[in-house]
Amino acid sequence: MKTLVTLTRRPDAAADALARLSRAEVLAVWQGVANGIVRAAHGLQQGAGAVLELETGTLDEVQRFVESLPYVAEDLLDVQYCPLKPFVAFESLFAPAQA
Repeated sequence: MKTLVTLTRRPDAAADALARLSRAEVLAVWQGVANGIVRAAHGLQQGAGAVLELETGTLDEVQRFVESLPYVAEDLLDVQYCPLKPFVAFESLFAPAQA
């Protein structure tokens, strides 16, 4: 199951807490890459935050991973989950024409 997770800095997130946990946060994401959970990580063009592309068996696994991230555990980020499904509309390109 692929899931996009958008992580954005909460307006009340203290800069010193973010700085203190920065290395641990990056290490946790890197460990997700090494374990095959994190397939891609991108920074946001506008605003403070990131988007992670995760691949797991269930949404519960995604939530457990994200909730283990230091910034999330410290309630410094807002989290939005976007579970994905296969895009099947291309099938219509090869279907017989309907009268």
